[in-house]
Amino acid sequence: MGSNISASAALAVAITAAALHGPGFTGESFHPFFAYKNSMENKVPDIGEQAAILADIGFDGYDHRELEGLDETLRALDKSGLKLYTIYFSVDIDVPEQPCNPGLDEALPLLKGHETILWCHVHSKRYSPSDPAGDNDAVPILRAIADKAAPYSVRVAPYPHINFWVESPEDTARLADKVDRPNFGSSFNLYHWKALEGNRKRPLAEVAARLAPKLMVLSINGDEGKKIAIGPLEEADISEYCDVLAAFRGAGFRGPVGLQCYAIEADPRVHLRHSMAVWEQIKNRFNDVAPVTRKD
Repeated sequence: MGSNISASAALAVAITAAALHGPGFTGESFHPFFAYKNSMENKVPDIGEQAAILADIGFDGYDHRELEGLDETLRALDKSGLKLYTIYFSVDIDVPEQPCNPGLDEALPLLKGHETILWCHVHSKRYSPSDPAGDNDAVPILRAIADKAAPYSVRVAPYPHINFWVESPEDTARLADKVDRPNFGSSFNLYHWKALEGNRKRPLAEVAARLAPKLMVLSINGDEGKKIAIGPLEEADISEYCDVLAAFRGAGFRGPVGLQCYAIEADPRVHLRHSMAVWEQIKNRFNDVAPVTRKD
């Protein structure tokens, strides 16, 4: 992809800015931007140092893996003025008697008031990816998690992941409708959407419209010129990121955006700063769009 925004993306951004923001937005009104935990944990194991790096670069918050070390993570993020946006949380619908970490009961009080999202990667060996036949097993489990989380202002959303039972973004929307709880919603992951094959990968505008009513969070990523699967953001792909954000913003989404990185060899102080520089360019693309003057 080139560095110039496509005509279709430019139009989408223009319409979005004109309809929803007038000539632009303040920096504070754009999407909160947070980093996935695996963007640096293998290179910088200390959570206090991780939080300090994120704050210095300008991220709004962080992600967590499961529940281990949650208390320490929250303290470190609070100290650095950061928010814990998501927890990547395992759910197995084949085991209704214990579908998730039993430590959730102790973890939820720690999360009270943080507005964190339990981002549930949902597994099954009984049902193939995206098979709605698993809904009868999954919905009571996910509803129970949402009900348990609600008193602590914790939200819940399925995480779409290639080859997992919840695989497509539409799966998350279908489950959000069936779980039918105000703190349970849908989500979008750019990498895992692009990995879908054939008709499973629906057009972006269609996906955005389907997810928008209950969309809680989305993620974007780069691929280092196709050299790796999931990497830092790239200037060459700014048009793609703008297409994604324009589609979801046009459908009304204003929530947090995560930076997905995986097994990055570079120093996180370097690659995260690079991604932040690209993110600032993305914000500028939206902010610089002039309002559309309607001519009847």
